[in-house]
Amino acid sequence: MRDLRFKKDDFLFIRTTYPSLFIKFKNSYEENGIVNVPMQNERDYDYYFDIVGYYIATSLNETGELNEDGLRLEAAWDYADWSKE
Repeated sequence: MRDLRFKKDDFLFIRTTYPSLFIKFKNSYEENGIVNVPMQNERDYDYYFDIVGYYIATSLNETGELNEDGLRLEAAWDYADWSKE
């Protein structure tokens, strides 16, 4: 199982904008401007998938659309989930 891989700026964005989400990322480490969050198994991945999805889903504006922070979090997750080593 490969790690989640966040751009450093995206991980800092999560830290400042979603601090209660940030503290859920365990054992993260930075390497060449990429922050890795180790995945031991599918259960780890499912946990992060669900929790990030929850934060994205609750980042809505008054019309029920994703707000700017929600869009950025969604883009950060998309990169972390699909980026190659």
